[in-house]
Amino acid sequence: MKNTKSLKGSVNFKRVLRQGSYVSGKRLAIYIKRNNDIEGENRLGICVSKKHGNSVVRNKLKRWAREAYYLLEKDLLKQFNIVILYRKDIEINKLDFNAVKDEMRDLFIKNDMLHG
Repeated sequence: MKNTKSLKGSVNFKRVLRQGSYVSGKRLAIYIKRNNDIEGENRLGICVSKKHGNSVVRNKLKRWAREAYYLLEKDLLKQFNIVILYRKDIEINKLDFNAVKDEMRDLFIKNDMLHG
């Protein structure tokens, strides 16, 4: 991801979750808060609860979210902290990558983050 860094530290995650704007869909919830960095880069954090399954399943969900974000990154506005959460009530067996990508795009459009 060219213009994106990792969002690190529980303090930063909590700040985005408390103060950021919130958009939710069937499978994902996205929290967005503007950062004041001069660099003009986004910071991305992905959270998957242990209730979704073992580490293999959780890492697969995180890889899907990172890849979907990577495909949308060139059209996203810059200088934001973004936290992506998988909703607790999703059914892992019925979930696929295209559904995650399409919903992420729709949520970014709903939050006016995509341009072009």
